[in-house]
Amino acid sequence: MNKLYAPAIVALGVFSFLIADLTWAAADQFTEIQQKQNQYRQQQQLDQLRRDQQINQLQRQQQSSRLQQQLNQLQNQQLDQQGDQIQRQQQLNQLQQQLNQLKNEQQLKQLQQEQQINQLQQQLNQTRQTQQQVNELQREQQLNQLQHQQKIDQIQQQLNQAH
Repeated sequence: MNKLYAPAIVALGVFSFLIADLTWAAADQFTEIQQKQNQYRQQQQLDQLRRDQQINQLQRQQQSSRLQQQLNQLQNQQLDQQGDQIQRQQQLNQLQQQLNQLKNEQQLKQLQQEQQINQLQQQLNQTRQTQQQVNELQREQQLNQLQHQQKIDQIQQQLNQAH
């Protein structure tokens, strides 16, 4: 009677192993797809941030150029009266302050955007490292499964020899 149950038990064990194997493979594929989607989203954010940074920088440069032109025009004009000179000097000072403020804001914005880019780049690198670790674990799992299957095959051979 034990001889009748032995092949059924082995077949049940193999079937359970195959079901577990298929479930694990499906979960691995789902995880890999999620990781690739995350990498893609992070890359899209990084690209968008870079485009935004370029647009902002161009806008600031244009505004800076306009203010510089106005400043140059005011500096090149000759003042006829002393009252006009005071008013012009005030305008020059005001324009110079605006120009300085704009340059400061431009530098600050650029530093902030570079910081964001660096953070996104670090996240992207971490995701890549995680993917490498997942791949290594999958290889180890496959090796373990092959070793396990080899043991099952040896047991099956021993059972077949015992009959």
